[in-house]
This record gives sequence, C-alpha cells and structure tokens, in this order.
Amino acid sequence: MQVLWEAGEASARQIQERLPDDRHYNSVLTIIRVLERKGHLTHRVEGKAHIYRALQQPQKSRGRVLSHLIGQVFGGSAASLVLHLVDTGDLTEDDLRQVRQRIAGRKQSEKPASPKSQRREKR
Repeated sequence: MQVLWEAGEASARQIQERLPDDRHYNSVLTIIRVLERKGHLTHRVEGKAHIYRALQQPQKSRGRVLSHLIGQVFGGSAASLVLHLVDTGDLTEDDLRQVRQRIAGRKQSEKPASPKSQRREKR
C-alpha cells in the first residue's frame, strides 16, 4: 500500500521493483489481488498491464488495519500494543519522545474549562 500511496498508481511490476527483499512477482500479484478483492485497491487496464491505485487515504487505511490488529491480536487493548512495542525495543528514543509529546498535547486539549470560563459561557 505504501508504494501506491507514494506513487499514486503503478503496475504490479512497478510495485514489485519498489519493494525491498526481491519479492517474487507472483507473490506480489497475489497480495495485490487480495487487496483489490477486499476493496483496498482498484485497477484500470492500460495495454496488457493493470495499473493499480489505492482507494483510501493512508490514514483511513491504517486506522482500519490497526483497529483490526488491536482487536484480533491484542485482545482489544491498544495499551497492550504500545507496551509490546516498548518491551520489544521497536520504539526508538525519538519515537518515545514523539509519543510523550502527543500525549501531553492531548492532555492539554482535554483539560476542563476553568470555573470562570464556564460562568462566562452560561451568560
């Protein structure tokens, strides 16, 4: 999906060429067909080639996949997923700093209004 989000659209061969680890063409094509059948991709015909493109923006797709992963693998607990990433060392110090900043920003936006501002709103 990342290849298509970056490229906009590409043939199976172009997708294969952009993937790491010399993926076999038939394996790439199988994954493309599954993604298309599940409604993540669509294609148009250009000569003999199928040109694929993603149907959803990255954020929406990531959200759906992550929700599924949390539900199926981590028993519905997002905290378990995050703790797993921390425990396995998959998060760098920079990643952890970004997470802390995001949490701090979220806490700031969730602070209840002060009594003075609540009185002003009632007027």
